[in-house]
Amino acid sequence: MIPIKEIGPSKGSFIIPKLSVPDGTPILLQAKYAGINYNKMVPPVPIIRSGVQEIVVYEKTKEKSFVRTRSAMQISRGRNFLRVFKIYLISNNTIPPKSFQDEQNPFEIFVPSEANDVVGQLTQGESRMAIPLQLKDGTNGKLLDRAILPGSSELQISYTIPASNLSTVTFKDKMLSEKEEGFRAVFSKPQDMEISFIGASKQEKIQEDVSSDMKAFKVNYPSPKYEISISVSGGAPITDTERVDRKIENGTWSTERSLLGLVAILGFLFTLSFIFVFRKN
Repeated sequence: MIPIKEIGPSKGSFIIPKLSVPDGTPILLQAKYAGINYNKMVPPVPIIRSGVQEIVVYEKTKEKSFVRTRSAMQISRGRNFLRVFKIYLISNNTIPPKSFQDEQNPFEIFVPSEANDVVGQLTQGESRMAIPLQLKDGTNGKLLDRAILPGSSELQISYTIPASNLSTVTFKDKMLSEKEEGFRAVFSKPQDMEISFIGASKQEKIQEDVSSDMKAFKVNYPSPKYEISISVSGGAPITDTERVDRKIENGTWSTERSLLGLVAILGFLFTLSFIFVFRKN
């Protein structure tokens, strides 16, 4: 992504000076209001590019009662690590619509202290563009240092847990900003990998709408700590999730090789699975 023009403080309608942009290149418009960025992607179509572009901005609120979060997690076996992928579906239903951000009580995602390769991205707003995150350390994991815009947002977090030579591993998991729901869907892969949830108040195996190469559970995290331990043993390593150097291009993750496509494919899988899991709830 290459910045091509910056305009100073503006109000209402304004005209962007003529830009020199190669044909076939989309343009990302970004406006900042009350310290929050709002994005809009303009496709490389002449009639659209030359038309009026509208970016809606919102006032900011610290009222969290209208923000609802649902989450799922997938655990995959590598030869020397476990790959943990979490997805959070966040609904900001403020009326009238406002962007949620509380600097004193930010959105926090639990990440175990032994985790490596922690990366994340956030998709929200009109552009629906995945924005790579610079995750800051918090008390229990990582902090989301961004506002939650009105409507639906999708937060994706990936990290690895050391598990040398297919060893049995136990690690903690905790619900923080999403604890109001009290449970999450947990998927494990490969199917022959054994997984147990130590300290869970309730767990239910999901049979319907689950791929044949994995297991799925609805796991309740007990209050008031909303914390459990997850133990994983056995299972053949999934070669497609071998550790690779990842890079970010234009707001998406790419890898040299990964048939799982940690963000795109798993994100799609989880979205489908949510329909079933939360319908049952």
